[in-house]
Amino acid sequence: MPSGFTPNNDGTNDILSVRGNCIKELDFKVFDRWGELVFQTSDQTIGWDGTFKGKPALAGVYVYYINAVVKGANINSQGNTTLIRE
Repeated sequence: MPSGFTPNNDGTNDILSVRGNCIKELDFKVFDRWGELVFQTSDQTIGWDGTFKGKPALAGVYVYYINAVVKGANINSQGNTTLIRE
């Protein structure tokens, strides 16, 4: 996962997503600093575009959780990423 992304529609680092050829199941969640769920998907072709409730989310640090099945193994990962507004 990238340490940051810039959803400004310039075609570079606009979407925060989970990618992998061997992912069979996915639960990807992103939370804001107050613990509110701002994005969730089980489809690895869909990533977070930096919006929340149809509006641009605030710049700052967001926490993500990934639960996935990869090659038959359960993978749990968490970390943070920074949404950067220019």
